[in-house]
Amino acid sequence: MNSFVETLSPAARNHAEARIDYYTDLTQAVLHSLRQLTEANVQFSREWLDDSTSALRTALLTPPSERTADAAPKAAEATLHKLQAYHQKLAQVASEFQNELTKVAQERVPQTARTAGELADAGRQAASQHLTEESNRFANLASQNNAMPQAASMQSAPEGNQG
Repeated sequence: MNSFVETLSPAARNHAEARIDYYTDLTQAVLHSLRQLTEANVQFSREWLDDSTSALRTALLTPPSERTADAAPKAAEATLHKLQAYHQKLAQVASEFQNELTKVAQERVPQTARTAGELADAGRQAASQHLTEESNRFANLASQNNAMPQAASMQSAPEGNQG
């Protein structure tokens, strides 16, 4: 019994390879971007946890008489800067992901489209060949069986074309 791969035409094999390469590159781009996004999230989460722990420690362990009035605004400003940096990192990851998708599409879509066209052409050729073979087979059977006598002229038919 032939395996599926052995039954593929060269055009189908080429198209399958092109699509596999295209989807592999897309998947690699997604995984790379997910890794970058995860790293940004982990970094931000660690910083947020460290800042929160420090603020809690200060709030609980520093006597009110030793607290300064400008500590809270400074902490809020530092947090705002970290949020802005995090947002910029996310925007950078998204931009790089879009660029990578564009690059993959520019590299892989022309080849995939070309192989799809070749596969369609091969399918049309095979269908045409099959149709020709079947019509020839039918014509041969008909001539062997005299199943299709010579067509009589419409004017010589008894009823004619008088309707």
